[in-house]
This record gives sequence, C-alpha cells and structure tokens, in this order.
Amino acid sequence: MYAEDDFELPKISDYPDPEEWYSKWGEVASKFNFNFKIIEKGSTLADIETMDDENLQMLIEARLEDREDDPDEGCFVLAFDGGIALEKDNKIYIRPMCCSDMSDLKNWQDLLTNSSAEWKTLWIGHPWVLYRKENGKISFSEYTESNEIDPANIKILVEVDESELRAEFEKVLQRQTDFKNRVLNILKKINAENPERMAELLTGMG
Repeated sequence: MYAEDDFELPKISDYPDPEEWYSKWGEVASKFNFNFKIIEKGSTLADIETMDDENLQMLIEARLEDREDDPDEGCFVLAFDGGIALEKDNKIYIRPMCCSDMSDLKNWQDLLTNSSAEWKTLWIGHPWVLYRKENGKISFSEYTESNEIDPANIKILVEVDESELRAEFEKVLQRQTDFKNRVLNILKKINAENPERMAELLTGMG
C-alpha cells in the first residue's frame, strides 16, 4: 500500500540522491507518527502488516474524504493504492506502479489460472510487465509501456517457480482478507457509512 497518500511527504523527484530522500522521508513521516516500514529505500510502498491501527485509521479517514456518490451503491471509494511486490533472493524485482491499487491482485490470480505459454500483459500500473509460463516456470519481462508484444525483443527481468508463486499468492490472499477485517473494524469504530461495503472497496475486494 502506498504510504504517502493524502500527506505532504517528500517526493523522490525532489531528492536525486536516494539516501537523502530516504532520510528526509523518515524525518517527515515521524512527525505524522507513521509507525510502519516502507518495503525498500526509494519506495513509498508500505507493508500493510507493519502498520498499526492508529496509522491505518489516519489513512482510512483521509481516503474517505475523497469518496464519491454513486447512484447504485450510494457511496463509492477507491481502493488503496498499491498491490503485490515480487521479491526473489532478497531483491524486489516487480512492484506496484503508477495507477495501481489493491484490486489489481486479481490480475495476479488471472496469471496463475492462465494456461497459455504465450507472453501476456500483467497490469501492475504503468509501466507494466509481461509474463510467460513454461515448464513450471514463470518469466517476467522488464517494465514496458508498449501495447505491442514482440517476443523477439523481450528481455527477461526475473524467473520464478510457478508452484512457489502460487503458494505465496495464497498467503497474499489471506493477508488481504485479514487487512479487510482490520479496515472493517476501524470503519465501524468511526461510525462510517456502510462499513462492510467500504471495507471491500478500500481493500480491493469489492
């Protein structure tokens, strides 16, 4: 989940040196009582399991301020920005990009159910990546924003075992459910309208 939503945190573009940006980010975040860890230096993504309820409530309340009226649902709110980060050998190769949110977890589920051996698009925001399944392995391409898939020019970024990715994804789904329940409890605590539906939407399960 993106940790900078709705708060004036320093932008990476303002600090070319990642070490300087990381230091400044921590300094500013501490003033907001942000008691959670970002996944890596230079990132604004936080692991939802490291976030306590106090800070989660702050982000929920800020998100609810942007909710919109919907003729069918009565009220609509966008899912938290973020998604899945793919790590291998202690290095993060794939992370949620611009315009991604927690509802994009379904794209990873589609990846696992797809039986084609051809290169396919995995939407993780933009830029995105391509993937191919072959002989029990899943290969991911370097980031791209091209709508054309030319297998001859695809460069592989990382390769993982399909069985291992499937097992890890099951854990992610459970974490998403646990997170939704935490969000629901907070929504009830602050007397939010239609808390069950809001919890589903915020966590990408709606």
